Amino acid sequence: MIDFLALDFMRLALAGCLLLSVTLGYLGVHVIQRRIVFVDLALAQISTVGIALAFLLEVNPTALSVVFTLVAAALLSIRTRNPRVPQEAIMGIVYAVASAVSILLISKTPHGEADVLKIFFGDVLGVTSGQLAIVGIVFLGVALLHVVFRRRFLLVSLEPDRAAAEGLSLRLWDFLFYLSIGVVIALAIRIGGVLLVFSYLVIPPVAAFFLTSSLGRVFGIAQGIGVLGSFVGLYLSYRLDLPTGTTVVATLGALLLVAVLAGTRRRAA
Repeated sequence: MIDFLALDFMRLALAGCLLLSVTLGYLGVHVIQRRIVFVDLALAQISTVGIALAFLLEVNPTALSVVFTLVAAALLSIRTRNPRVPQEAIMGIVYAVASAVSILLISKTPHGEADVLKIFFGDVLGVTSGQLAIVGIVFLGVALLHVVFRRRFLLVSLEPDRAAAEGLSLRLWDFLFYLSIGVVIALAIRIGGVLLVFSYLVIPPVAAFFLTSSLGRVFGIAQGIGVLGSFVGLYLSYRLDLPTGTTVVATLGALLLVAVLAGTRRRAA
């Protein structure tokens, strides 16, 4: 079953998927707990605007997408003061507008349709060792930030009122959270595309919540599901000659279905 790893590009693809699954699986638990699922799509589309503009201007797409995403992350970290306008609604609006702007920009590039497909589906089989090195270093920095300040991030995500009562600055810690997830998403999209990144961020954590009621276990289970989905998805795409990113997404969807059935059976027992 592991004979496909004899190929260099498959090993690099697996390494890229594992990096994404472990990092996004962890951050995804926070996203689910904060009820801001649209944050990934919103930031991803802002990143896409940066990439599309870079294609149009013929400059480095990674640098411009990171800048756009970080600015958006800073703006999204500001909590709305209107109780009738939930944060999710703001993110949905950002996603819709950014999608329109990115399509308008891409329509003016020489390879419009090809650029859209590359951004949405990514090219995980084309990832290079240099890309992995850069992404790995940045993701390690984000991981260290969340390990060192794990309690504060969890408290702000789960009990913001208590966090404020303990003297934590919600604005600061929200900003750091959105900043970290913004950096991760901007770099992850260059490897896997919007669809795969969103799937890694949402599907494994949701599946994990069906399997356990322990928040401590949810993080590890989510990451484990992401890793399993990556390996099985890559294997199936190789054996069946299927598009890699979408096969991994479909595999994650199948694992979610198994988790839902297992969780339902466990609660009924």
